[in-house]
Amino acid sequence: MEAAAVVLPEFALIVLGTVLRRWAWRSPAFWTELERLVYYVLFPVLLVRTTLAADLGAAGTGPALVAAAGALVAGALLGAVVRWLPGIDRLTAASGWQTAFRFNTFLALALVDDRGLAALALMGVLLGVSVPLVNVLAVTALARSTAGSPGARPGAGVLAAVVRNPLIIATVAGLAGNLVGLTLPAPVDTTLGRIAGAAVPMGLLTVGAALRLAELAPREWLASGYLTVVKLVAVPAVGLGLAALLGVEGDQRAVVLAFAAVPPATASYVLTARMGGNGSFVAAHTSVATTAALLTLPVWFALTG
Repeated sequence: MEAAAVVLPEFALIVLGTVLRRWAWRSPAFWTELERLVYYVLFPVLLVRTTLAADLGAAGTGPALVAAAGALVAGALLGAVVRWLPGIDRLTAASGWQTAFRFNTFLALALVDDRGLAALALMGVLLGVSVPLVNVLAVTALARSTAGSPGARPGAGVLAAVVRNPLIIATVAGLAGNLVGLTLPAPVDTTLGRIAGAAVPMGLLTVGAALRLAELAPREWLASGYLTVVKLVAVPAVGLGLAALLGVEGDQRAVVLAFAAVPPATASYVLTARMGGNGSFVAAHTSVATTAALLTLPVWFALTG
């Protein structure tokens, strides 16, 4: 029951976002602009504020990074098997592969929001290290599979996009300020705190609004099921195993778990559609995986206490 209570508020907001998108604010432009606000303003402020105040010398930070990286690599390796599943073409395999290791940033941050500044700062560091890697992997696979196909767009701007990523910029800025001992004046910190407080609820609403209930083709269910098991079962299992092996405990282990166990990023669809991949499969599969995470996340948190 306690484990379910950890994720229930987050998923309640996701469901609310889905309901509002379907029956209230039905304009796609509204949700697009709200997501832009969350992505470019609210979450960067949250990350700057938390990483600025974090204790970077806390024991276990390095091992936590290693455990999270190991989970990500495991997802990439196991996810690659999707290309050999029956009935799955090369384009669908490349489009779906990214969902085995990409993570829903908004939900990952939300799951550690109530664990204090140290947990949020560690999650910010994990995201800052991982976001460039997962984007490069995803774009490279899609670029190879869509080369020469109609509507395909080259991935030459990947490095520039990664460098301009607001979450990475915010994390780097916060860490730099932390290292030089920067302290914000109380009124500024209070103002940023108010802005940061809106990040998690608004972010989760946009996650729900972004879910697309398109149907999977019969031949695609096997791939979706396999990728869901990889992302929601195998990846967190590897992350927790490495965390235990490396002595990562307490809130830091919970951060590694949240990082590893969340469903794929809804932004996976945007990237796939932009590069000429199988966007309908990624959209439907991400919705399936996000729904399944409502069952798997409480189990993982229960196992870790």
